[in-house]
Formats: sequence, C-alpha cells, structure tokens
Amino acid sequence: MQFKIENSSNRPVYQQLMDQVKRDIALGRLIKDEKLPTVRELSRQLAINPNTIAKAYRQLEQEGIIVTRPGSGAFVANMDSNLSRAVKEKLISEELERIAIDAYHMQIDRSTLSQWFEKAVEKFNLTGKKEKQNG
Repeated sequence: MQFKIENSSNRPVYQQLMDQVKRDIALGRLIKDEKLPTVRELSRQLAINPNTIAKAYRQLEQEGIIVTRPGSGAFVANMDSNLSRAVKEKLISEELERIAIDAYHMQIDRSTLSQWFEKAVEKFNLTGKKEKQNG
C-alpha cells in the first residue's frame, strides 16, 4: 500500500491517511485482515510525525474500519462488522454534510452535485451492494 500526502490540501494529514485507507478498502485494494504498515514504517516512509499516523489509526479503529492487535499491528476489519446502522448513518451523514457545505461555497448546483454523486456510486458499485442487501 502506497500512501500519498498532499501538502497543498486543506485536509489534515491524519484525515488524508484515513481517506486513503477507506478508499483502498472500497476499491478492493485492501481486504479483510490485511495488515497495514506500522506507525513507525509509515512515519519513515512519509516523513511525518508518528503521532499523526497513530491518530489516524485510532480514529479508523473507532469507526470500525481497522482493528489493532497488540504486538501484531493494525489490520483491515471485517466490513460486515457490528457497526450499528445509527453509527454508519452518523459517519456518512457528517461527510455528506461537509461535501454539501463545500458545494455551497463553490456555487455548485444541486443537479450537478447529484450527478457527481451518482457517478461516484457507480464507480464503487454501491448500487449492486444495496440490491443484494435489500434482496
């Protein structure tokens, strides 16, 4: 797994790391039980403070995205995990609200935003997952 930090981004580094882990899981680049780089390895690779990486890993663990095993490291969690619907809704709703605020400030109309959202849904094949869950 190769992480990339955008220094010009307005997103904090720990959030960029979280975004990349979540994206790689969604795209199937990271799979259940796959080991993530250690905090030290990633700190050396990216030349950033280990506390920043530890913060990203802690947050990912709190969200149920990864699990840490003492002495073994961090691993991708079982995505069929016990995250309650309420927790999932809260996490996704917060992110969608952030996107809506950005769109407002960038003067992006609702129709365009909806088109972009549908394109992203198609990219990650979310429509297929929903059909399987409801079927």
